[in-house]
Amino acid sequence: MGRDRLSEAEVAERVGTTVDRIRELVRLGVLERDDAGFARHEVMRARVVDDLDRKGMDANALAEAIAAGELSLGYLESAGRRHPPSDTTFAQLAEQIGISLETLERIFVAFGFPRPAADELVREEDARALTTLPLLFGAGVGEGEVLQLARVWGEGVRKIAQFQTHYFHATVEEPFRMRGLGDNEAFEAALREVGMRAGRSGENLLTWLFRRHGETFVTEHQFAHVETALERAGVRQRPPKTVEAVAFADLTGYTSLTETAGDEVAASVSLALASLVSEVASNHRGQVVKMLGDGVHFHFPDPGDAVAASLDLVASVGPRGLPPAHIGVNAGRMIFDEGDYFGRTVNLAARIAGQAGPDQVFVGEPVVEVVRPEGFRFVDAGEFSLKGIADPVRIFEAVRSGG
Repeated sequence: MGRDRLSEAEVAERVGTTVDRIRELVRLGVLERDDAGFARHEVMRARVVDDLDRKGMDANALAEAIAAGELSLGYLESAGRRHPPSDTTFAQLAEQIGISLETLERIFVAFGFPRPAADELVREEDARALTTLPLLFGAGVGEGEVLQLARVWGEGVRKIAQFQTHYFHATVEEPFRMRGLGDNEAFEAALREVGMRAGRSGENLLTWLFRRHGETFVTEHQFAHVETALERAGVRQRPPKTVEAVAFADLTGYTSLTETAGDEVAASVSLALASLVSEVASNHRGQVVKMLGDGVHFHFPDPGDAVAASLDLVASVGPRGLPPAHIGVNAGRMIFDEGDYFGRTVNLAARIAGQAGPDQVFVGEPVVEVVRPEGFRFVDAGEFSLKGIADPVRIFEAVRSGG
């Protein structure tokens, strides 16, 4: 075959199928072949067809849609761009890197992928990535800790990948549909004019973001080790650990809004809230731990910042066209694990938020004990019996000075 052309056998090998299957796709008009053989992009097209077949869309139905002019596999070819399989099975790879096949399977599943079969060929890119595992095990890291790392990374990146596809359909393709293009035409146009031009910029952006965020946390980690070294050398006493704070904010009447205005309005409210809370957290040295639909979970290294941020938030929702917010803040020890915060301090903050009314910021007694109010004051709101908490809890309301 010509340098830029492939034979039936070569296409079948790269797709991971049989020559008979490739001939069938040619007969149906799904794949194209000329006297010189197959163009290289036909490999990607065949891969996509096989993927669709596994989802229950057989090649005959695809061929009919193509013949009717309603379907173009051209835009699907990008989904077939993937690293080819290596000559190594998962069982062989496990032996090569010195871990059991069962452990390798569990790690693969923790990353969010289907459990591989022992005789399944490993993709070349997968093999390169997985060969780093012995470094962790060799350093004495246990299987449970490796699985935890795989789970956190896998879940985080899976959400990004899932959202990217949703965003492309709902946001990038929509202008093309509004021009009067059909569904498949709009998708193909969006890929051609935006997706293909963007190339690997999404992956590059993700790498940049990871590096930039990583700088912050690595620097903090290094600083903590320096503090330990200075303390052990008798040069500088480590300052006492500050009390951290947690805040839960919810929108009042969000459920009613969903019922009366519909899901699209509710979704726009959630997006506006997400934008607002990110700004508030950034302005007050805090962090959005996670969005909760109509609410948000914050973490603040300093309880004073948590109160100031909460007061800013309740004052900002109205001008942004959002329903009133009510917020609960608490301070104390927390457990950090897998990107989230846990413990009694966190649970109590959520319960306190449930007692606050519209435009109110309620705080636990530990906040009042450690915060010197600046620009606000604390008003005793009384003792409350909170669900799941054995003893009554004294709650205070944070009010802006002069309010």
